[in-house]
Amino acid sequence: MMGSNPPEHGTKPRSTRPHRQQNHRVVRKQPPRPAVSSDRHNIYITSKTDFKAQQRRCEELLNSGAREIFLHCMGFSVTRGLNLALRLVHNSEGALSYAINTSTVHLVDELHPLSDDQDVTFRQRNNSALHIKIFNRSLFDIVVPQPSQSQNQSLGQFRGKPKPRQ
Repeated sequence: MMGSNPPEHGTKPRSTRPHRQQNHRVVRKQPPRPAVSSDRHNIYITSKTDFKAQQRRCEELLNSGAREIFLHCMGFSVTRGLNLALRLVHNSEGALSYAINTSTVHLVDELHPLSDDQDVTFRQRNNSALHIKIFNRSLFDIVVPQPSQSQNQSLGQFRGKPKPRQ
């Protein structure tokens, strides 16, 4: 009974999609930024910039009197942005706090053909993004002045029963 062997089940293929041949080169365009890109308080976190340099830049901005800074990161740089924000807050000894917002960024890629008989096409994709606001906590601590004892005594003259005359 040679033909009764069960069929062999090999390893699972890496992908269920068919392997397609690359006939184009992908050029990823820069993500959109706000029109006010010269604003120093917006810091864009990338994995290419040195972490210590990004941390120094944030600390210099906060020490120079900036009330708040915004860290923007997306995709692979999200963990780096979170680590930077947590390090800044930890090093401030309670003076700084943070607020986080998430969003989806719409990106556009150019597909350049490897042969001359095709035109450049565009592909849209989405990427997750994180926007971290780091602010000085002391801005939100409202100090209500307490009246002193001498003010309380002077206010007591006008309240309640009148004092008897001597």
